[in-house]
Amino acid sequence: MADKHNKSFFGHNTGIIIDSPKKSVPYIFLTSIKRKDNGTWEKISKGEGKTVKLSIEEIICILEVIKGNHAKWRGYHVFKDYKTEILVSWEDEKKQTIVLRVSDYEKKLSFPNLKFFKLLLEHLLLEKIEFATTGDFESKSKDNSTEKEDYSVFSEQLKAKNGLRVVETTEYDVSIDTMNITAKIMVESPKALLISLDTGHEFWIPKSTIHDANYNVKDKKSFQKFVVDKWIIDKNLVSMKYDQE
Repeated sequence: MADKHNKSFFGHNTGIIIDSPKKSVPYIFLTSIKRKDNGTWEKISKGEGKTVKLSIEEIICILEVIKGNHAKWRGYHVFKDYKTEILVSWEDEKKQTIVLRVSDYEKKLSFPNLKFFKLLLEHLLLEKIEFATTGDFESKSKDNSTEKEDYSVFSEQLKAKNGLRVVETTEYDVSIDTMNITAKIMVESPKALLISLDTGHEFWIPKSTIHDANYNVKDKKSFQKFVVDKWIIDKNLVSMKYDQE
């Protein structure tokens, strides 16, 4: 059985590359590149294109969309100053073409490439579960030439849409930045607050992302000041931009 996998899916103007550097690491890389105006393709070796690391959980989320079990999956990666939105959804209700968006790179896959893409992800998933979740992970990390980033994963509440669910996950740098916001508290749940910014944007934020406990959940009329993780605000504002397109 091969230890590495690398497969390209090219179209007229956009291509994606799936790369699994080692079967014993719990992730793969997804790279998106574009054709330049002069007809040549962006080169990864020159730092061009956009590359994201996808965890086992994120591979599962993508497969659930392709299998028709979820309407879409949105991932949001926050590492240091780099923020990347990843969206996987069907182009329309016919469910014949999958749209993969990484930042401002967009690639569409339909038969037979979509079938190939699905089979490859299923194979990589089983391979990772078998080889990347057993044994001494510390020793495996020493064999990994890619620098390991410290990160955490936050999963949103599942949102119902057209009878299917939309899954949203966020991977963010442990050394997170904070920011000051002014917002009204609209609704409180045991683990989150629905807030409305002074800009008019409204969304849920986890209580775990709030760094001060001076807010008053009973005050639903006044704007209050919060110190929150910057990534959660950035994520929601970017998500709203994509949803409006």
